[in-house]
Amino acid sequence: MYGTDNFTMLTAGIASKTGYNWELAQGKFIIQPSLYLGYVFVNTFDYTNSAGVRIDSDPLHALQIMPGVTFICNLKNGWQPYASVNMVWNAMDNTHFNSNGAALPQLSVKPYVQYGVGLQKRCGENFTGFLQAMIRNGGRNGIALSAGFRWAIGKKNEHNKKAKTRFQD
Repeated sequence: MYGTDNFTMLTAGIASKTGYNWELAQGKFIIQPSLYLGYVFVNTFDYTNSAGVRIDSDPLHALQIMPGVTFICNLKNGWQPYASVNMVWNAMDNTHFNSNGAALPQLSVKPYVQYGVGLQKRCGENFTGFLQAMIRNGGRNGIALSAGFRWAIGKKNEHNKKAKTRFQD
């Protein structure tokens, strides 16, 4: 009714995921604990929307902490079925949003658990594809379906020639 809002936004972030492969049964089964840490900076510069309302906001600083564990089977034909569970915490600072001088609700995401299954296929040393379904319960609810493909460019050294998982590089 009032038109479309266009505003400028600046975003930046950095993340790191680390884990360890605990191999059992000569590498046929892997237990992989992991820890993901991510930081995001988001700044929507103050603006006036199409209804003529002045929107003022402070930059958002968000930290995501996600410990988890994945259980992986290495099958002889290159297929790798896996099951995973993660606990996700999102810590956000006290960002303030104002609309014509009235404070808007605080932005937050409550902690949630994410669990599901996936299937990965390695084709040679350089190609990997996967499909997965993750269910989210708690501060976020729903199902996340994802697929991916990775093409590693270059030669691998002898130490890295054994079968790897999608989470290991």
